[in-house]
Amino acid sequence: MSGGDVEVYLSQVHDGSVSSGFRALYEERLLLDVTLLIEEHHFQAHKALLATQSDYFRVMFTADMRERDQDKIHMKGLTAAGFGHILRFMYYGSLELSMPTVQEILQAAMYVQLTEAVEFCCSFLLAKICLENCAEVMRLLEDFSVGVEGVQEQLDNFLLDNFVPLMSRADFLSYLSLERLQAYLNSDALSRYPEIELYEAVQAWLRHDRRRWRHTDTIVQSIRFCLMTPADIFEKVKTSEFYRYSRQLRQEVDQALGYFHDVNQQPLLETRSNRIRSVRPQTAVFRGMIGHSMVNSKILLLQRPKVWWELEGPQVPLRPDCLAIVNNFAFLLGGEELGPDGEFHASSKVYRYDPRQNSWLRMADMSVPRSEFAVGVIGKFIYAVAGRTRDETFYSTERYDITEDRWEFVDPYPKCKINVKRQINNKKRKTQINNSRNLILKICEIFIFLL
Repeated sequence: MSGGDVEVYLSQVHDGSVSSGFRALYEERLLLDVTLLIEEHHFQAHKALLATQSDYFRVMFTADMRERDQDKIHMKGLTAAGFGHILRFMYYGSLELSMPTVQEILQAAMYVQLTEAVEFCCSFLLAKICLENCAEVMRLLEDFSVGVEGVQEQLDNFLLDNFVPLMSRADFLSYLSLERLQAYLNSDALSRYPEIELYEAVQAWLRHDRRRWRHTDTIVQSIRFCLMTPADIFEKVKTSEFYRYSRQLRQEVDQALGYFHDVNQQPLLETRSNRIRSVRPQTAVFRGMIGHSMVNSKILLLQRPKVWWELEGPQVPLRPDCLAIVNNFAFLLGGEELGPDGEFHASSKVYRYDPRQNSWLRMADMSVPRSEFAVGVIGKFIYAVAGRTRDETFYSTERYDITEDRWEFVDPYPKCKINVKRQINNKKRKTQINNSRNLILKICEIFIFLL
């Protein structure tokens, strides 16, 4: 064999033997070269082991620091009980956690920069979080400025999911800051709660400390009053002491009442106050017929994969042909309805659905009954193009003025250019015209507040 041949063999047990070797030396109290003095307790250890486990000790024992050559080191700012758990973790790799001890252990782990132990403490706290200890968990994570990835997101998710119940707890109200409250109120993840409950939660926060009243004008701007009902505003908002105290609140209420009064303008108003709380697009199905003779006026909402929720549709024997979406208002137009003779006939009826109030309105009828026609939205107009009745096919075009609730005829499209599906480009506007009996629409920010 030539002298230049070299082969490398890797031990499968080396890492474990090093760890077990240090544990054996520790248990037998051999070669211990440093004593850490914390409160009244003395902790003996191996500098090498501490340096491999903790960046804090690595710098202490390798950099030009006075502790490097000392065999006794005083440590302040942590408890002996907490550090005892951390020292055992550095030797044995296990960490016993409980709610009474986790604060001291987290404090010690942060002190010596033991990242894995910090992560274990955070995982434990998030697994144990509940309404009763939520304020305490928040305080711990914020006091120690824990920067573990994903921790704040999980904490926020719990707080948003349980926001209203938490706002009835005095300990949570005491700890919740103005900045954090605003951040939560601005979140669309509060969609599970009616807006009036969010307003009542704000009132609870303000009433908890009279000094907070000066923030009323700021906080109420995060409440979406147009998502309430007029009855809620009159009975629960205008009667509160904050309505008399806050000028901004009175302005918000006046704007919401104006919004409720001007029904026809609502689909064209896009403001912070009427924006639906929604964290993701939703899929809705408007289906008008079962079989050949039965009408289904239900609306199906895809709540999660393979799980549909049922919403009430307009209670009329109507199978709509076309659907138009304007700022998350759904307009159902025409199609066919069941006549006195038991047969389906073309319909001119138009209904508008508002997911904010889960309500339907009957709008102005089209000028002529239409089925199997096309619909498009451009600006404040909804266009109905061509169509047929039982007796004829026609190519007239009319448009609906949303603000006036009125239909009017416009120049028809040329017959040769009518297709089942067409895109109309008008500079910045694009309208998809879709003719289908069973419409499946992907609608951004619609229905989510009903969950």
